[in-house]
Amino acid sequence: MSSLSWFRARKTLGLSVLVTAFGLAGCLGDELDAYEVTNLDGDAALSELDPLFDGAPDPSKLEDEGKADAVYPAKFDLMATQSPVKSQGRRGVCTIFAATALMEHLYKLEGTLPNPDFSEQFLQWSTKVEVGDYKNTDGSNADTNLDAINRFGITEESAWPYESSGWSTANDPACTKAENLPTKCYTNGDPPASALAAARFHLPRGRWVSPRARSIKAVMNDKKQAVVIGLTFFYQAWNHRAGTLVANNEYWRQGYVTYPNAKDKTESQKSPAGHGILLVGWDDNLTVQKRDGDGNLLTDAQGNPDLEKGFFIFKNSWGTGSFGVANPYGDGYGFISMKYVEEYAGAYVADLPEVKVAEVCNDGVDNDKNGKIDCQDTACSQKAACTGGTATFENTTAQNIPDNDATGISSAITVAQGGTLSAASVTVDITHTYIGDLRVKLVRDGGGEVVLHDKAGGSADNIQKTFSVSAFNGQDMAGTWRLVVSDTAKTDTGKLNRWSLELKTGAKAATSLYESTQAVAIPDDDPTGAKTTISVPDAGSIKALKVRVTIDHAYQGDLTLKLRRASGTVITLQQADGSSGDFGTKTFTPTNWNGVSSAATWSLTAIDEAASDVGTLTGWSLEVTR
Repeated sequence: MSSLSWFRARKTLGLSVLVTAFGLAGCLGDELDAYEVTNLDGDAALSELDPLFDGAPDPSKLEDEGKADAVYPAKFDLMATQSPVKSQGRRGVCTIFAATALMEHLYKLEGTLPNPDFSEQFLQWSTKVEVGDYKNTDGSNADTNLDAINRFGITEESAWPYESSGWSTANDPACTKAENLPTKCYTNGDPPASALAAARFHLPRGRWVSPRARSIKAVMNDKKQAVVIGLTFFYQAWNHRAGTLVANNEYWRQGYVTYPNAKDKTESQKSPAGHGILLVGWDDNLTVQKRDGDGNLLTDAQGNPDLEKGFFIFKNSWGTGSFGVANPYGDGYGFISMKYVEEYAGAYVADLPEVKVAEVCNDGVDNDKNGKIDCQDTACSQKAACTGGTATFENTTAQNIPDNDATGISSAITVAQGGTLSAASVTVDITHTYIGDLRVKLVRDGGGEVVLHDKAGGSADNIQKTFSVSAFNGQDMAGTWRLVVSDTAKTDTGKLNRWSLELKTGAKAATSLYESTQAVAIPDDDPTGAKTTISVPDAGSIKALKVRVTIDHAYQGDLTLKLRRASGTVITLQQADGSSGDFGTKTFTPTNWNGVSSAATWSLTAIDEAASDVGTLTGWSLEVTR
């Protein structure tokens, strides 16, 4: 077949979507029960075919990657930079999972985020709402998905976790079984506000590449980068039970996807579907025996197995425990015929990201993934959230106070700067001829409210005063603050001229962890014991100390534990008391060194005070809060 075969096949198969006795080849969601694809070994959802190749260039017009005289190894893989295999569940969003798998692979390769995990749920929404493509289908393609990632970015998985079933009537009456459902039925609604506010991660703009084997090998070998492909789906080739032809269960377990025979091509046209996967390597010498349309293994004229040779290694999105469960590269991986890819796939790549993740100084999260949180991080150590300080914010927009109106007026100040509040004060300038009519409140959105003035003062004029407020101490000062002023009686009127907010933050406590992983045998019934040390280079007055000790010993009551700072004070964390049971891991919180500098060499000694049972000090740590 020529390099245009996949393009012609796509046009032929994509003319219509036919429902047969075994259902539609493309899982369009739980709301379309008749269309579900079920495999005997578990659900294996597919995609609609047409979106996969929408806008794809003619592959014969794409130049090969790499040098013409390049020699590639017979076997190659990128397994070291793959994220865990995921499952798309019952939704036809395999191309979303393939794009996200590529993104996670590229972020692992770049190295800033050691365990990237991005939200397929968010990407499905972004392609259909922010990009505006394929709004009335589950499907999409690599070009659109990478466009969404490039232009708009997607969040981490934790911001909007994936939902394995699509919306049905139970979720929204508009999602009743039908074609061209509203977009929300394919995105499972809109992201929560927290996801929209979360950090987004991007990739450079992607591009189509030739699906020829040498070209794909060049990308993987030269750039050490995986390749996304979208392909026409042939049921028997994949051993998928939604097809009419005999499947091979062992091939399914191994993850073998062979080149489709003539009967498979004909039968698959009756229920056209597509699939998206991530190519992560190849094996030129791998051979798999060919089959005919009846599932018979083929032999040559001499009775020898008729073998297909040369396969790409790929990461699938059908989860683990079924497809590829016995694959040597891992549960959920597979091998796909190079010839199949060349003739029936479109290939897409993207380059490494430029990761610029700023540390947020007061959220308790290691935002920039450098192992240091908040004030431990040099990016925050000199910020007000960590050093303490006072900041003043003001609203000078005057507002008339409506007479005898319980709602009154609301004047807002938005504080972008973070920090833990230790004190606050509010200064108001209100002109009014009878302040006994007025109620004045300070409201922090999402954080409560405080009444500053409540119809006091009788006939006195004007409120020009500073109020001290402690109710918000300990909260983050970032957010929207409102002064609400209402006039509760008739006749007298007035105006809010201006108001200001003075917020003071204290230096935020920073917590650091120091560990010893040295394993030392504890001598039995010996007062000397076993000792290991931890050197703490960081100075600063100790506010709190946690000591976590792990010991493999079957009789905890034999053990006495002593902690020493440098050559000074020694304290006993645990005294042998004869109690039974394993020691395991225990945490101690001594206060003896509060106010003392943490910079010192600390030593832990474990002493076995009784005969018979023996054990090992396997490790311990100091958690220091300054």
